Amino acid sequence: MYIERNLSKIKKLAAIREDDNYRFRAFLKGKDREKIDRIVHRLHKKIITQIDCSTCANCCSCLTTEVSETEINVLAHLENMSPEEFQDAYCEMQLGDICLEDMPCRYLNGKSCSIYENRPEQCKTFPYTHKPGFVSRSLGMIRYYEICPIVFNLMEMLKEELEFRRRF
Repeated sequence: MYIERNLSKIKKLAAIREDDNYRFRAFLKGKDREKIDRIVHRLHKKIITQIDCSTCANCCSCLTTEVSETEINVLAHLENMSPEEFQDAYCEMQLGDICLEDMPCRYLNGKSCSIYENRPEQCKTFPYTHKPGFVSRSLGMIRYYEICPIVFNLMEMLKEELEFRRRF
């Protein structure tokens, strides 16, 4: 099983395969969702053993992170600020959610998270391929396809396993 890790190549392939990815999303909607989840979870387990997120950190460079009030309190404490000061200085509202506004993430140090043990839940669980409901999150997966090698490889393996016919 070949795993693509080259972010430049993934980004180029994502542009080429964008229409196919939307076609694949429609294709998935007609499939048994529980079966898709079982396949996705099996592929996820294979892929994550071969990709070290700490050597990538692309998600930390190009995605914003939603934070809860509890997480704001923790981050504010780390910054020696009140939660209100932290939120005013480092957060913004996006579609009704509070998000860290810095991009890349202010806690990214090279390719490492400087607050790894205290990182928000969204960071801990990204790219969500281990969670149920893959088909219902497929639009997000298309977005993450060009960003995350885990998602890219998982989607490509899923297409192959389900014998999805590509145009490109």
